[in-house]
Amino acid sequence: MTLPVGCFFAPRSFLHLGILYIASSLRKAGHDVKVFDCHALTEWDAKNQKLIIHKEKLEECDVVGISATTANCEWGKMLAKAWPAKYKVLGGTHATYILDGPHERFKKPHYFENFDYIMTQECEESFVSFCDAVDKGIEPRNKLLPAIPSLHWFFGDKHCQTEKGPQPDVTKLPIPAFDLWPGGFGGGGLSVVSNTAGVINLNEAMTASLFNVRGCPFGCNFCADRRTKIREETYEQVEAQCKMLAELGVTCIRIQDDVLTIKAAHCRRVSDILHSYGMKWRGNTRVNLTDPTLFKYMEQHGCIELGFGCEHGSDMMLKLMGKGTVAAKNTEGIKMCQEAGMVAKAFLMIGFPGETWETVREMERWVLAAKPNMVAVCLFQPFPGSDVWNHPENYGVTLPENAFDRFWQQGLDDDPRALVLDLPSMTKAELIAARKEFGEFIDTNVGHRDRTRVDAGTPGLGTFGSSSMDAV
Repeated sequence: MTLPVGCFFAPRSFLHLGILYIASSLRKAGHDVKVFDCHALTEWDAKNQKLIIHKEKLEECDVVGISATTANCEWGKMLAKAWPAKYKVLGGTHATYILDGPHERFKKPHYFENFDYIMTQECEESFVSFCDAVDKGIEPRNKLLPAIPSLHWFFGDKHCQTEKGPQPDVTKLPIPAFDLWPGGFGGGGLSVVSNTAGVINLNEAMTASLFNVRGCPFGCNFCADRRTKIREETYEQVEAQCKMLAELGVTCIRIQDDVLTIKAAHCRRVSDILHSYGMKWRGNTRVNLTDPTLFKYMEQHGCIELGFGCEHGSDMMLKLMGKGTVAAKNTEGIKMCQEAGMVAKAFLMIGFPGETWETVREMERWVLAAKPNMVAVCLFQPFPGSDVWNHPENYGVTLPENAFDRFWQQGLDDDPRALVLDLPSMTKAELIAARKEFGEFIDTNVGHRDRTRVDAGTPGLGTFGSSSMDAV
């Protein structure tokens, strides 16, 4: 689900791939499966600041699985309470990094209210085992030989769990059930409005997302996916996904891999597959994984945009973040992408511990010098699983209680509730002012933050959001 401020116009272009992988595995195992886009089941009452759930759209079922991120987990709890299902199960990154994480004080039932079970880690196989047990009339926590892995529940205040299972072999998984995504795919996921790149109007082009590699070996201190094993799907799987999406009318692809260019040969092969289906596409990478020859090859095979996790223009902040890069390298990556003929998008972050007015000024100077075509500005949040979450004492911060519904990275620019940390280097009032000023700086000097819808060539009519909550 998206941020409740009315600034995101097309959240459905960011479908939840994890849900579609699980739906496909369930279907392969013989279960009846239906996928729900939770945007269609709810709406946000901005005046009264509350979520409205259309209960008449909630279908009775044996098991409902809801995947939620940290910021919308509270909404997931509300949806679970209303859903007429025998078993209500929560999964996703938030549940995983809380229940498999180091802080016992967050492993409390009120954080998972209205859910019968919680499943952690990747659940393509374990959720199938859960549903198999339900079909056989077995209470899931009582299933033995083997037990359902990575299953959690509460008896009163007591947290109970089975042993963590291995991650699935991605080369053996069925491709995501794109055909089960309700209502088709939205457009505009690759549209661009930029002061330097001009207008790329793909507003009516059906856009979908695709994974072909899971994991990231790098150690950014703000990221929960840090130092995780690279696991590649086969080229046959990638081609099967492209084929299905093309048959469904999709012409644009957002590749969601963390580091698309980490293996040049693999990236070239994926580029070939996408190009063979006539796809326009974008991806993400790091500025230390740049290669002008590879970039040109990607551009010639349909890639129109690369996003770089630049994060900051201050070398001091980049060091604190554990990026392993410097501002000059950020500039080099941006320029190399532009010289290859692609739009260069910089992901920047404000409010990481150590931020000061001077580092914000450094970031502004970097933007003016590097001239990225697009910029997404995120407020740092101490997401569960990140090093800041795991070891807050190393960063001079304290993790707040009962604040997950305020862990929004974008939007709410003037709302102090979005600032969940007290930084030792800036007051909250200073950070609010700096965040607002920097956002307006980007709007003026680069173009509207994040991705702007193109309507008759007019910029500034809305932006995309990417925080998902969906159900299967």
